[in-house]
Amino acid sequence: MIDMNSKVVGILVCMMMLTTIPIASGLNCEVGYKCGTTGIFDKTIIRGIVLFPRVSQDGKTINFFALRLSFRIIEPDGITYGVVKLHRFQIPNNFKGYLGNFYIFGSFRGSLDI
Repeated sequence: MIDMNSKVVGILVCMMMLTTIPIASGLNCEVGYKCGTTGIFDKTIIRGIVLFPRVSQDGKTINFFALRLSFRIIEPDGITYGVVKLHRFQIPNNFKGYLGNFYIFGSFRGSLDI
């Protein structure tokens, strides 16, 4: 009969392996995108671990420092995706999603300026 501790260890190992799948898949993504394009039909989806989220003085942008940010920019001419680490970002305040103290997930119109 299998010991209860070995079951718990097996479950923890499986959970840790599942968390490495997005990290490993993000390492081989292409990051050849156009910086600063803001078309009418562009949409950006972001998720990641962030620090120091702040709304700017005029209330039009959100500033934060990303430890690891996964993004996907959907444009009429194609989809661009990638992972950015240790970078400061500024996104529009019409952001739809969740922005917590340590995590961000959501989308907004326009592209990501890097």
